[in-house]
Amino acid sequence: MKTTFDLPDPLLRKAKALAAQQRRPLRDLVAEAIGEKLKAAVAGGALEGRRAAWERWKARLEQLPDGSWVNPLGIEDESFFRSLEEVRRESWVSRDPFVSEI
Repeated sequence: MKTTFDLPDPLLRKAKALAAQQRRPLRDLVAEAIGEKLKAAVAGGALEGRRAAWERWKARLEQLPDGSWVNPLGIEDESFFRSLEEVRRESWVSRDPFVSEI
């Protein structure tokens, strides 16, 4: 589908240079970049689900005087196992630790 949008000149110059360096059309580079951004946004939603499950479980912990943490309900805490299963069911997306998400 054809569309039109404005890009800042420096960004467009960099994108054109990279596309030329890779010997590919600018439209392919832009489509790939948008696809990666959308994939990361979807993965971010999955991350929020994992984070919420972790926070629910973490809220039950108590810190001991030595700095360690303990679940006072121990192995009998059924919500721990439900949260653990929620975290396990979530899809995990590998990411490059050297690439900024900002």
